[in-house]
Amino acid sequence: MRILRLHIENFGTLHDFDMELQEGLHVIRRDNGWGKSTLAAFIKAMFYGLSRTAKRSPAENDRKHYLPWQGGTFGGSLEFQAEKKTYRVERFFGAKEREDTFELYDLETGLVSLDYSEHLGEELFCVDRGAYER
Repeated sequence: MRILRLHIENFGTLHDFDMELQEGLHVIRRDNGWGKSTLAAFIKAMFYGLSRTAKRSPAENDRKHYLPWQGGTFGGSLEFQAEKKTYRVERFFGAKEREDTFELYDLETGLVSLDYSEHLGEELFCVDRGAYER
């Protein structure tokens, strides 16, 4: 599995952000406060969604913590290659989990793909969210 590119509509401090990843190792080195941790959380959210929690503190609730600072559509897309196929996952988040959306597209056909479900991270990496976070 390899991440090819990502687009963040709005996620925490990041807005209308695009990144293309070439093959190999990537190091993201930016000033404190730029959004490196937010970028990592976005990638996790694309594969695993936002965690379900009743905690009210933004420090313990990703949905509240990464709510877009500037408003707008909360989420984005990530393109990846797996099993010699390329896909785009799109996830957008609402105020509550039931308002979240998930779509997976086969980039060769442009059609919705049923190769993976909304449990994409578990299916690709064979680890649950907790193991991924560790």
